[in-house]
Amino acid sequence: MEITKTSFQFLFANTIRALFKQSAKEFENQGIKITPEQNYLLRILTSQEESIQSDLAEIMQKDKSAIMRHIDQLEKMGYVVRVNDAVDRRKKHIVITELGTDVLNKCEEVISRLSERNMQDISENELEIFKKVLIKLKENAEK
Repeated sequence: MEITKTSFQFLFANTIRALFKQSAKEFENQGIKITPEQNYLLRILTSQEESIQSDLAEIMQKDKSAIMRHIDQLEKMGYVVRVNDAVDRRKKHIVITELGTDVLNKCEEVISRLSERNMQDISENELEIFKKVLIKLKENAEK
């Protein structure tokens, strides 16, 4: 199958890139000094009791060294801390700080506003169909 500017793969990939670029630009405009990917990482940290680097790499589908770079940057900014595991001292849990939670909340406000703007002229029915298609695509890709 040839990939053209109107093919599903091209449109989907370009849409994802455009959304990330849009949120990165708006984060910058709002004085938020993290990337959309780092925002996603912080969001994951708030949704799990315990997070170690290898778990985060698997969830984000990135290699461990890329996740380590993100964690290092977030730690320098004071948004996360590494905490030694009580049982296995080689393990370090990544924990979001209060400052990290604050920046995550600011990011969520920005993303919420952008989502509202981006969803203009898209009906609830269209959105539900799109979600179902995305779920099926993901399930098929994971088979």
